Amino acid sequence: MGSKRRRLGIEAPAAGWYVLKDAGAVVEIKGGNYSDTLNGVDTRSTTGAIKIAKWGQDNQLPQRMLKLVGQNHLKPQLIKTDRDFLLGTRLGLFRKVTDKGKVIFEPTEVPEMEDWAEMVELDKFMRGITYNYSYFNNYFAGVSLSSKKKVENLVNWDATEVRAEIIMNNQRRIEHYYLHPTWRNVKADDVSKVKAFDRRDPFRHHEFIYHGRDWTPGQPYYDVAAWWGTAEWTEVSNLIPIFHKNGLKNGYNIKYHIKIPLNYFDQFKTEKEKRAEEYRLAEQMNNMLSGVENPDKTFVSKYGTEPGTGKAMPGWTIEPIENKMSDDAYSKVNDQANIAHASGHGIDPSLAGIDTGGKMGGSGSEKRISAQNHIAYRTPTPRKILLEILHICNKINGFDRDIVWGFEDAQVTTLDVNPTGTQNVKINQ
Repeated sequence: MGSKRRRLGIEAPAAGWYVLKDAGAVVEIKGGNYSDTLNGVDTRSTTGAIKIAKWGQDNQLPQRMLKLVGQNHLKPQLIKTDRDFLLGTRLGLFRKVTDKGKVIFEPTEVPEMEDWAEMVELDKFMRGITYNYSYFNNYFAGVSLSSKKKVENLVNWDATEVRAEIIMNNQRRIEHYYLHPTWRNVKADDVSKVKAFDRRDPFRHHEFIYHGRDWTPGQPYYDVAAWWGTAEWTEVSNLIPIFHKNGLKNGYNIKYHIKIPLNYFDQFKTEKEKRAEEYRLAEQMNNMLSGVENPDKTFVSKYGTEPGTGKAMPGWTIEPIENKMSDDAYSKVNDQANIAHASGHGIDPSLAGIDTGGKMGGSGSEKRISAQNHIAYRTPTPRKILLEILHICNKINGFDRDIVWGFEDAQVTTLDVNPTGTQNVKINQ
């Protein structure tokens, strides 16, 4: 068994071998003569009476995906761009009318509904649930009713805090949701239990959670965000800057194979002294050969000759190790990783201001068309899911059924059409 001892970036994986992690070098101590000196997913989890459906094998999937995003240079901007497209320019009220058999939505003002929106901080609430939806494809809306059975408070519960109760054999739906700040080291007393929204009787519970989601097959408790399929590529993308940072500081890959004559250590009397000298030498070589402040160092070595033959006796040698991985190859891996995980979001990266190695989306006209296509084809279904909770609130509050909440968008135009470069367009329901 090799030694597991480590010191200052030095590992000894086997007898006579040292890895200088900072210097990117391997040291081998081998036979020879002393002749010189050195200069320089079960898904169920039960805690007490609480029976939850785990989110991921460790019940930490949302937390892990958040960490993955936080370590990446593209993901936060892609997710924020998705959120911004879904929110449009503003949340407004529209009256549903029928004109010649065609249903249209006309902008309108309803003071009672606008006052309610201000009371519950509706804009803030919508930003929160939309961000959760863009990250996790799920949102959890907490709703509180007043004594008059009107919605008096809305809470955006973060997806990292909420877990669904297991659906029992005699049930057809989730009956409760549970809240915990982290879902680590969970104790039953630290968990809050909240009723799930009952669509058959919206007034049944004074407080409830409405779970907004799409329905990916085989996912009875939580939906799956499409971009989660890019997790492996995102991890690759996250490693690249760390790799280059360490490469610039210490050199890319292992650069040297350093050979030391075994007989060099004969001058030391005990094994303890010999071992100490091995580490001292390894530490000196590590300091000499590593770091951006140590370029172009000179190594001085002496060696002896065999009497009679004049042949050189084995001495100290530092052999360079060729790195066949070119800078261009590293750049291609980086570009491939960026394109792969950016594509998983279904957003033209240029709309998020992201360069994936191309032309940043082409001309202004191409970007305008790309934005219009995204609004037309990528936002309607998510917006319907986001607006579900507002339709529920409208029903509970007894508001006019023909007045609905919706999103407005700004359409980028050419200056000859509109001198401002933009114009408001229709509601997206």
